[in-house]
Amino acid sequence: MTEYHVSPAANQWQVKKKGGSVVSNHRKKRPARERAHEEASPGDRIVVHRQDGTIQESTEKS
Repeated sequence: MTEYHVSPAANQWQVKKKGGSVVSNHRKKRPARERAHEEASPGDRIVVHRQDGTIQESTEKS
């Protein structure tokens, strides 16, 4: 199972695999969330953070 994080970074949003590998950078949160869902396989976890870095939601892709 891979874990993908959608988190703020400077003035953008990043999609990162757990462990630090950056998948993509986006100006807006919604495209970053969409990319995380595209990258994830069934059983992978997607963790979406708020602007302050706290966790907004954590879901498993089915």
